[in-house]
Amino acid sequence: MVVRKLSTTRSILLFEGADKAAYWRRFAMLLTLSVVIATMGLLRNSGAVVIAAMLVAPLMTPILGVAAAMVMGWLKRAVTLAFTVCLAAIVCVMMAWFLVYVADVPRGILIPDQVLARTDPGTEDLIVALAAGVAGAYVQINKSELSLLPGAAIGVSLVPPLSASGILLYFDEPAEAYEAGLLFATNLGAIILSACAVYLVYAARSVVFSKGKRKLNFTASVFVAIAFLIVVVLQLGKSTYNRYLETRTEAQLADAIRAWADPVSVEIIRIDVNAQRKRAEVWLVVDLPAEAQFKVSSIAGLLPPKLRETPLVGVLEEELGPGYLAIIRYQPRIGAQIILGTENVQQAPDVTEITEDE
Repeated sequence: MVVRKLSTTRSILLFEGADKAAYWRRFAMLLTLSVVIATMGLLRNSGAVVIAAMLVAPLMTPILGVAAAMVMGWLKRAVTLAFTVCLAAIVCVMMAWFLVYVADVPRGILIPDQVLARTDPGTEDLIVALAAGVAGAYVQINKSELSLLPGAAIGVSLVPPLSASGILLYFDEPAEAYEAGLLFATNLGAIILSACAVYLVYAARSVVFSKGKRKLNFTASVFVAIAFLIVVVLQLGKSTYNRYLETRTEAQLADAIRAWADPVSVEIIRIDVNAQRKRAEVWLVVDLPAEAQFKVSSIAGLLPPKLRETPLVGVLEEELGPGYLAIIRYQPRIGAQIILGTENVQQAPDVTEITEDE
């Protein structure tokens, strides 16, 4: 039983088989196809296409090979595979950038949501990666559970963040490209450590650590992996805190804007605060009095006195503080409440109240 378990771990480590050149040719082909599919899916904002890229991506196998090499104490093999994965990741970013460049995508357009979704990593992504690493290692050991492999591939995102990083570099957004790369690094470190845990539980530890040098190599490699993951976790903690800060600030801004506009109805389309870049975007629709449609004058002249006396810029500065770049997009709208069958035309009720009633 011990020999069988040890041979299973060894087979995971030597995943290329007898013909290594043929395996790496297939690896390069599948990785290229995965990057093409992911990049086009991200640009088209298609989640289904991005999932297809996850299923095609071959990166999971060499990453699990790194974990198996660490458990077996084959330090040179672990370093070689880790270098190969990192090199493949860099090539993926370059291919994604080149694909967008060849497609001549205009840089002035809005960045697709599927791309931006890869630029906000947090601690929950680390938990998902740890679970996906356990699932992937379990499937590698228990071949009877191969039907679970697609789910593990979808659960952890490897190629899409790299493609998103290349796209964002093309759009001249290095900060967001770094965040997408951080998501890949999170998945990489978490998968390696969680897979190591599974292999250690499954394999016979007394056989794996029978030699002093092998045990030393394993300890050194795990220490490096943990140190790498600690650095990633610190970055994720910062991102998670910024996200919490942004969400709280957005809620405070919404309340402040409604208080500023009261009693005029205001519909808040979007509030987006970026604490790291100190940038805030506000999209509003402000209802004007019903009689405004019968007057020909400037928009400022139609606003109630309170809105003219207290500029929205002052409200935003009070909530955000100095140093922020605030982008305000607003559209005036005529709002009226009409009692049908009569000539009674009144100010339209507040949009929030209508939404709550519905």
